[in-house]
Amino acid sequence: MTFRGEDLLLSGAWVLGIGSLIDTIGQTQQTFTHSDQGKDLIIKGNGIEAFGNSLQAIGRTKLLKPERELAQIYTIFGAWLEAAGNSTNAVGVSIELNGAEEEGVKIDTLGSGVQGLGAAFEAVGAFLEEDSSYRELAIIGNSFISLGSFLAAIGNIYVLNEKSIIGERILLVGSWIQVIGAFILLHAITLEVEHIKHEKNPKNGNGNSYPYSYNNYSFTNT
Repeated sequence: MTFRGEDLLLSGAWVLGIGSLIDTIGQTQQTFTHSDQGKDLIIKGNGIEAFGNSLQAIGRTKLLKPERELAQIYTIFGAWLEAAGNSTNAVGVSIELNGAEEEGVKIDTLGSGVQGLGAAFEAVGAFLEEDSSYRELAIIGNSFISLGSFLAAIGNIYVLNEKSIIGERILLVGSWIQVIGAFILLHAITLEVEHIKHEKNPKNGNGNSYPYSYNNYSFTNT
């Protein structure tokens, strides 16, 4: 069974959104209980996010076009970096649960930094894209994910310096910012996939072609 690039791209965006929400629910539990409660959800959420980012990277690789190669390479590289960062987060939190808290937090911090860098690469890739209705949303969404990830790394640094209360609060804020970014990005990718499908099949139900504008969301018959 062959999956089209646009289908992998959209599926990955949905998986990323769901994973980030699960991660944030876990982080919320951990912050308000001041315990390990919620860490299982954080591990699962990051694993799901890693899978979603991987699907996006594979989907964009399938959709690679020579005329947009630089922008797409930034985005693909960024998606793989995010997947690596999420996987590292999951490993770090797992190590924390197994008793090696300091080592686990350090690995989790590294993962958040890598994830933030990956999202920044994706934002640059979106910036390099040609003008479109989804370009600005993609920049904003990825920027939010990058900011939230870097805040998570900062929160972990506070935790390592025995300032757990403020560290957990920063982690919580960063986590929610990532959720917002993930769902903004989902909207951007939904518009992008609609545009890709139109480019592949620019005809209406009567078999007549029509130009379609995403800037004014209008159809004009020819």
